[in-house]
Amino acid sequence: MTGMDLERLRRSYAELLVGTGVNLQEGQPLLVRTEPVQRGFVHMLAEAAYGRGASFVNVEYYDPALSRIRLDRSVRNEYTAFVPSYTEDMYAAFIEEGWASLSLRGPDEPDIMEGADPGRMAAAGKASSMAMRGFLKGISANRISWNVCLHPSRKWAGKVLGSENDWEVRIWELLAPILRLDAADPSAAWMEHDAELKRRCAYMNGAGYDQIRFVGPGTDLYVGMAPDRTFVGGRCTNRAGVGFFPNIPTEEIFSTPHRKRVRGTARTTRPVEVMGASVEGAWFRFEDGRVVDFGADRNREVLEKYLEFDTGSSSLGEVALVDAGSPVFRSGRTFHSILFDENAASHIALGNGYADCIEGGTGMTDDELEAAGCNSSLVHTDFMIGSEEVSVYGVLDDGTEMLVMEKGRFVI
Repeated sequence: MTGMDLERLRRSYAELLVGTGVNLQEGQPLLVRTEPVQRGFVHMLAEAAYGRGASFVNVEYYDPALSRIRLDRSVRNEYTAFVPSYTEDMYAAFIEEGWASLSLRGPDEPDIMEGADPGRMAAAGKASSMAMRGFLKGISANRISWNVCLHPSRKWAGKVLGSENDWEVRIWELLAPILRLDAADPSAAWMEHDAELKRRCAYMNGAGYDQIRFVGPGTDLYVGMAPDRTFVGGRCTNRAGVGFFPNIPTEEIFSTPHRKRVRGTARTTRPVEVMGASVEGAWFRFEDGRVVDFGADRNREVLEKYLEFDTGSSSLGEVALVDAGSPVFRSGRTFHSILFDENAASHIALGNGYADCIEGGTGMTDDELEAAGCNSSLVHTDFMIGSEEVSVYGVLDDGTEMLVMEKGRFVI
């Protein structure tokens, strides 16, 4: 792969994210949130956006190194929870004015938060989430088109590949098939893939399962659903009727469980980034929908702070099924990015639920969502529990169990 090939691939990716990811409409403004290391690719995104008729491209850069300095050097704990007063109004405007939103991952320093004070991380994260609550709620209800994506950085690629030698060529050779950039028409390839995800959703929604059961090493988990729940996946539609992909890549179909109907044990099968730190070997025991016991081989104290974050951070907001034949899983890599790793394995999420997975949910008030059993939280983190050793069953009201996934592969 030559430098010219890489340039062409990156530009194709930018066009895919703008045209198919958020499906930017003429006259629409675009918000991009990312780190300074992504400045070069941001320029490609801007070129693609203005070429499609964007009215404005606004880039909000954030620097995790500055966040780490703040956590380490603030003279008082309470100072880490300060958020500028303009933040809430600014992010609320992005929703009200119908912007498209691209959240571009790809860290300059993947391990920048390792060893940071968990209490200070939790305080800073909670304050930020509170200030952006309206924006995050609008995103979760698909009021605007949004997309979470990743562009590789040198150090992130080195962590995934094991070294930084010839990193750019090697990482794009790995990512191209996962992102379907190796297809003659990447956009058409994503639309074809979306049709298969929709087929799986239709099966699950027609089956009427009362519970989803995961069975594997260290895992025997019953996730209770409700009659008004629906599985969704792939392309979504915003309030203006415009289709968009919330994630690229995406291999999951997912729903919102009933927050009080989860019981059993679950063991993670991949590392998970929690508040900036890598948590490995995590396990949970649930009773009546809440985590009542847990552990981890690495960064248990960070996981503890997460579970204490708010009243909803220890209950489930999502259950997702991912086939072990996905390009992400077949790559054989751990990506140290939830965007990619969640698309390698079935998972559960501790934290906020999705209103659009409940019939009529996007029009419900907070009280109505709570009454429907939808979990509410300022956080949402996926924990991968699927593998080629884990099978999934749909459980009917009478207790009958029907095989949905055998050793990580769909049989529906």
